[in-house]
Amino acid sequence: MFLTLNQVIRVMILFLLIEVLFLSVKSLVSKDEKKEFHFLQTASSSSPPLVKKELDLLTFSDLPLSPQVTTTKDISKSKSAFRLIALRNSKDVVALKSQNVEPICYINTIALDSLSIQEKKETFINIILPSILLAKYKMQMERKKLLRLSKKEDLSPKDRLWIEKKKVDFKAKDIDELYNKMELHPTSLIIAQAIVESGWGTSKFFKKGNNVFGIWSFSIEDERIVASEKRGKKTIYLKKYSTIHQSIYDYLVTISSVSSYESFQEKRLETQDPFVLVEHLGKYSERGKSYIADIKNIIKTNKLVEYDSYKLNL
Repeated sequence: MFLTLNQVIRVMILFLLIEVLFLSVKSLVSKDEKKEFHFLQTASSSSPPLVKKELDLLTFSDLPLSPQVTTTKDISKSKSAFRLIALRNSKDVVALKSQNVEPICYINTIALDSLSIQEKKETFINIILPSILLAKYKMQMERKKLLRLSKKEDLSPKDRLWIEKKKVDFKAKDIDELYNKMELHPTSLIIAQAIVESGWGTSKFFKKGNNVFGIWSFSIEDERIVASEKRGKKTIYLKKYSTIHQSIYDYLVTISSVSSYESFQEKRLETQDPFVLVEHLGKYSERGKSYIADIKNIIKTNKLVEYDSYKLNL
């Protein structure tokens, strides 16, 4: 059986794509990279072992990744390390001590219902804030990488593949639109939405699926949870995430790519005022103006604007 010329070309293209993907993965674990991120397992003996899936979820795709997993002895030696922590109870949650936040990613959540109102609020923010900052940092670094690549005349196949993937993820037509869609918005607004969508961490999807923002699933390939309510006869699914960080990063991509939030995407290029930006999030909820009013009230009541100045201690 002989292959036609078109079939031969298709096979060659397929092998080329496989080679590019292999080189991309290989470069991530290169020891010759200038900067490395070390993944630090928590000192708690109850924590599960660090598995490749968790490492993949936390990889900053624009930064070199070292496959090395450090031990607790290396905490003081590595300023760029961050920890994966498996929670057993509220006592395992690391309290925020200053505006310089320790980079921590919790791989599970805990029931907060039994805590007092004040304890519940403090614990919830202590859990999600580090992951919010990690997710924002990842996107910030990806945006910087995009800017750097946009100035290069000759792009490698790996870089072209990375840009095309990001254009698909963010539903962007070109690099300029992609760059604008990767703009970030205030931490205070993200926390407020997390509070509303998860009920201060008491929702079923937060506790069982690390789903902070109630993000729906439309693909059978997603890990997901069946919602208790239906839309008519249609079953609703919500995504299930392996870490809180993964949930928050997915939210950032969603709010930056969905056309319903186009006015929000454009407005945040002009201002970082959460009270101005929230006016453009009426379509995030069926409650519309009532949702906007709730977000504003939560930001004010809980003084969330102060968290806009919090940074990762990297």
